Amino acid sequence: MTAAEPARPTQPDRPWHIAVVSFTVLVLELALIRLVPAEVRVVSYFTNLLLFASFFGLGLGAILQTRRDLWWTFPAGLLLVAGFVAVARGIVIYDDARSVHYWLQYLDAGERAVRLPILPAISAAFLTCAATFVGLGQKLARKMDAYPRLPAYGWDIAGSLAGTIVFACAAAAGLPPWVWPPLLAIAWAIVFAEAPIRRAAVVCAGLAFLGFGLQSQATRWSPYYLLHAREDPVGLRVFVNSSFHQLALDFRSKDPALIEMQGRMLSKFSTPYREYETRNGRPPARVLILGAGTGNDVYVALHNGAKRIVAVEIDPAILALGRERNPARPYSDPRVHAVVDDARHYLRTTAERFDLIVFGTLDSQTLLTGQANLRLDNFVYTRESIADARAALAPGGMLGMYYSVFQPWLYGRLLRTAAEGFGPGCGLLRFESRFLFDAAIMCVTTGEPIATQHELLELAQHAIPATDDWPFSYLEHPTIAPIYLQAFALLALLIAATFALVRRLHPGQPVRLEFFLLGLGFTLVESAAIVRLALLFGGTWLVNAIVFAAVLSMIFCANAAVLRERAPSLSAAWVGVLLALAINAVLPFGLLLELPLAGRIAAAATLVGLPMFFAAVCFSRLFARERSTGFALGVNLIGAMAGGGLEYMSMLIGMRGVWWLALCVYLGALLASRARARATVGA
Repeated sequence: MTAAEPARPTQPDRPWHIAVVSFTVLVLELALIRLVPAEVRVVSYFTNLLLFASFFGLGLGAILQTRRDLWWTFPAGLLLVAGFVAVARGIVIYDDARSVHYWLQYLDAGERAVRLPILPAISAAFLTCAATFVGLGQKLARKMDAYPRLPAYGWDIAGSLAGTIVFACAAAAGLPPWVWPPLLAIAWAIVFAEAPIRRAAVVCAGLAFLGFGLQSQATRWSPYYLLHAREDPVGLRVFVNSSFHQLALDFRSKDPALIEMQGRMLSKFSTPYREYETRNGRPPARVLILGAGTGNDVYVALHNGAKRIVAVEIDPAILALGRERNPARPYSDPRVHAVVDDARHYLRTTAERFDLIVFGTLDSQTLLTGQANLRLDNFVYTRESIADARAALAPGGMLGMYYSVFQPWLYGRLLRTAAEGFGPGCGLLRFESRFLFDAAIMCVTTGEPIATQHELLELAQHAIPATDDWPFSYLEHPTIAPIYLQAFALLALLIAATFALVRRLHPGQPVRLEFFLLGLGFTLVESAAIVRLALLFGGTWLVNAIVFAAVLSMIFCANAAVLRERAPSLSAAWVGVLLALAINAVLPFGLLLELPLAGRIAAAATLVGLPMFFAAVCFSRLFARERSTGFALGVNLIGAMAGGGLEYMSMLIGMRGVWWLALCVYLGALLASRARARATVGA
């Protein structure tokens, strides 16, 4: 035992209990991140707030390590979350702002439905989820404090890593997230043999989530969404996270009432095919469909005489619905080759050349990941993505993009982005009917572009294109929209209240600013890394799961290296993290995309792994010096929540700017650490 280590209480050797708590925390937060947005549609656009809520709850609980036992917040929080979801299901949540576009349609809501602005709704989601983790954070800090600092931290990371892997496998198998609270509650009651009333309270609160399995419609869980599919005379209606998403039209129905609608929709979907045939004297033989969904575009391609169709869809469950229940059975045709992949990743890696590439309505209703505020489809509608599409065209080839536009500025954004990525030859056609989509952008490699209304050309002239560095297609211009500023103000208020609490509980002690900044910087680096790796390898759930597991593995290895005295010194680690961040900030991203697969993997592991490793070494070396687990760990988790809020700055400064921002944060952590060390020596 070193001088920095306080005496440990005598108790049975059960350090694996730390891993059990960490496993419970990780799986529960992932389950809530999936469940709450699926039932309360607006939360799909703010899933990162639920992650921040877990950080806040855990951090607050850890800070309150030595105070009265807060075990009751675990079952109370579960009941609050279940109650919030049950109530919010029937509320119409709206946003009056026009600078951000959300797909919030409540066609099924009655006129008397309660209406609520976005901010109170997401605030309620945040606070109820945060309450769930307060007692868990206190339990984690107490368990860790009973053992030497770094071995305890190793058990903590091991439990989180196991939770990540188990949850990813369960999600891949389609296990509903509402299954986890009951399972975790029962396991908690078994492992931690506490008073019977406590065990009963936790189990009962967990069992309340079984009610979410009693759906009135047939549902299935994909890695991205809760899916509802409903048959009606027009076709198969698909709802994701409680919002309408797709309609697989029954093009083969002989119902006289549907014949006219079928003709209109078939003509609308066939617009790029007619344009291609007019210019080339034949229909497109090889067609690539991005965002193939349940199969409307596939059927249209078959109808227009395509000889080979590659249908790319990111969601395997939506693709399965198209195979099984699309009335026209387009995926059964031998000319169709279905691929489960991220559209952008497929464009960049395919060696095949196509006569026509169709961007279906890929509009996403969820975020790419809980660590960043990017939507699942953000990198599909960028200048670089359009350039990738042009590179995949055969001579005389053509690009078609369908879109539903509800904000006028979005017409200009889409057309300007397409024109800058594709070059001359892009035009935009509007349809009077908004059914399924109301705009088609077509880009041709030969001849004059399609005629475009003057007002749309004016909008495009003044629009800002979406790029890989600023991929916010749904944001009117680089800014932090009011709703995000309001959300960050809520986080700032909670952070201020937490520091006031720290001052009261630990008067005369420094607030551990270095731990706060380390947590803040870690969240920024993690979000920037996930975005970069999504561009390199695709934004699929599998890539995200591998990234999370890799990050935790890197932290575990760094902690083990420090424990075995094989890690760099603290000074070397500070230099390492700052240099690694600077390299990430200045390196042209295009260089990585040009590498072969093995090169991209090696480069990504180095560029993303090094700052993570060095930052983890800094944390472990500083954490080993602390006399109390809860204080430092809690402040670090509050910092992680703050980093999630600060990541909203990417809307203003772009994705590369996040690396520079992280560098400044870690530089601040270095200065805070040195200042505290000098103050300690002076004392």
